[in-house]
Amino acid sequence: MKQIYVHVAEDEDIGFEGRSYRIAEELLDYQGRKVLYLKSEASAVSFCDRSYAYHLGSINVKGYVVRWKYGTNEKGETLSEIESVTDEAEQGEISRLLRSGYNMSTVGFT
Repeated sequence: MKQIYVHVAEDEDIGFEGRSYRIAEELLDYQGRKVLYLKSEASAVSFCDRSYAYHLGSINVKGYVVRWKYGTNEKGETLSEIESVTDEAEQGEISRLLRSGYNMSTVGFT
């Protein structure tokens, strides 16, 4: 399924003072196609049970790039056309590549 993707603001801290949350868009070359994924990292995270984590990270695969940064919406945000990765074998391979490249255990597909 194809969808229009609105690019995120990068290199900006998101969240409360004293905490850091960043999102970075990156591309992976996979079988002759580009795969767009978001790498998110948070530091100084506290949970409702009063536990604490110094660093958390995850990767969210958006999909195969069909058209890259082809225009903007009414808010001036950059748009790309993305096709979801629906094949389970491809998801598994992409997930393994990203987990090993970043040493992160969480890779999701949307």
